[in-house]
Amino acid sequence: MSKNIEKYLNAEKIDISEWEKIASAALKNLSLEDLNKEIDKDLKIKPLYTLADEEDDYSHSSRRGLKSDINEFMPWYICTTVDHHNDPKILNGRILGELERGSNSVELSFFEINTLDKILKNVDLSIAPVFIRDVNCSKEKLLNYLDFIKNKNKDVMGGYEIDPFASNLWLEEFSKNYDNEIINYEEIKIFHDEINGEFENINLVNFDGSLWNELGANTSEEIELLALSFLKFYENHQNKNQKVKSINITLSTNTDFFTSISKIRALRIIFNNIFKYLEFNGKLNITSRSSSNILFEKDPWVNQLRITTAALASAIGGSNKIICNNITHKLGQAPDFIKRLTRNTHIILQEESRISRVQDPSGGSFYIEKLTNEIARNVWKNIKEKEKNGGILSLIKSKDFINSLKNSRNEYKNNILEKKLIKVGENSYKDPDLNPINVKPFENSSI
Repeated sequence: MSKNIEKYLNAEKIDISEWEKIASAALKNLSLEDLNKEIDKDLKIKPLYTLADEEDDYSHSSRRGLKSDINEFMPWYICTTVDHHNDPKILNGRILGELERGSNSVELSFFEINTLDKILKNVDLSIAPVFIRDVNCSKEKLLNYLDFIKNKNKDVMGGYEIDPFASNLWLEEFSKNYDNEIINYEEIKIFHDEINGEFENINLVNFDGSLWNELGANTSEEIELLALSFLKFYENHQNKNQKVKSINITLSTNTDFFTSISKIRALRIIFNNIFKYLEFNGKLNITSRSSSNILFEKDPWVNQLRITTAALASAIGGSNKIICNNITHKLGQAPDFIKRLTRNTHIILQEESRISRVQDPSGGSFYIEKLTNEIARNVWKNIKEKEKNGGILSLIKSKDFINSLKNSRNEYKNNILEKKLIKVGENSYKDPDLNPINVKPFENSSI
């Protein structure tokens, strides 16, 4: 044994308070508390976590997620967003191309009425699920999708994804160009119960936290709003003869790596508690979507680093499906090599990093376990309070609530403009090339 190793083995253990004194001296007499960082209201993170932060009273196995429902070598659905094209044959080619090159599911944001048969020609929906994300809540297109899916085998997968609550606010804020009749949450509920009772792997509802995130919701608020939406939507489902087999939830992930991991784990705890309360035996499907707020136009290459960070956090958190926005998301249609880059981000994480071969890679980390508990505890307290005051419907009708989201969103933008938040490529170390990637504008989109 070397003398250096022997020295450390025989060294006297230093108490945490003594370590704090040494650290404080190195920080020029600042305390460690001065390094605490606020990530949400009432939610702070410390610079150091130890065994003393371990908790037994709030430990839930539900946080850990389950092993892959697909197979050992496909731990999550690699879901690729497919840009719309007015020609259904070209759109079909794009979908098949994505599936042939590494994706195992796709997401559409727009389709023309009565074209789904052509768009999804030769797509085996029992192997590769297709999700249609409709933030416009079009009743006509939903009914068109239902006509399409009812003629399929019972083992098809995917869904028509509507958030019955977040979409209304999102439309008011970001989309003034919708003309179709908007379906309300009560109508959606009837259709969803019917279709999910018949098709186990088809959902018409996706409680979409990424929409709340774009509106300005922070980490805790995003989970709170998802939980409140679910409680309202399923308020009459406290029975054992439920038709609904599964619930789809989407969370946004970003470059705040550890918070994103803890957020997914905390959501699992919250919904486990709610499921027990409602006697709901359905399955929880968690989708992680890289937040559009972390993507910038001026230097899209840096976006790749941000997307990779968000994707890794999603994988470690145990998401069932991961959607990575292309690095040109805010510029227009992604060229083929950018699409390949996005797909390969997933494949490298699955095949080379092998991050999925462990059920809960972050389990046992003092920091992540503590942060998971704090987020869950904070969210649970706020859910109970907001539910007493009218729940999700009361919130989306509240001007104070809407203004608080706007203020949060504007504060984030202003912090970037004023360089209080440094974003490489956007407000610091800018790329001198004004057009680093040539892209075509989107041809048509619901969003």
